[in-house]
Amino acid sequence: MTTQGAPDDHADRLALRALVDAYAAAADGRDVDRFVGLFLPDAILSARRGDSSPALYTGAARLAEIPERLGRYRHTFHDIGHQWAEIAGDRATGEVGCRAHHVTEHEEVAIDLVLTIRYRDVYARTPAGWRFASRDVHIVWTTEEPVTVL
Repeated sequence: MTTQGAPDDHADRLALRALVDAYAAAADGRDVDRFVGLFLPDAILSARRGDSSPALYTGAARLAEIPERLGRYRHTFHDIGHQWAEIAGDRATGEVGCRAHHVTEHEEVAIDLVLTIRYRDVYARTPAGWRFASRDVHIVWTTEEPVTVL
């Protein structure tokens, strides 16, 4: 991991963090246009649990399915943790940790399905700013717990 670099390194790291945070906000807000706009037009998102084969979402039409699929939950909340990035010119790679909460209700009982996620990302600098070139969503483990929805 690079800790120091060119003068723009700090600005790039802030911009990459803003991209990651925007992903969480767009997913939780079910904002399809914003979500898709965070990716390159030919970007690939892969999603997998443990060692399973990944589900692949390539391009804008398939990426648009992701926030729509989250609509089956009453609430979601992606709590972003650590992030590191290796920046090399207009490309970067990185990893992001997340605990993603997915609340459902059955017969007046609310359950929070908590996914512990490790995102492995490839980023590309564009004229509009940094975008995801690819994102591997690796669900490392899950827990379920009853919650009170206010």
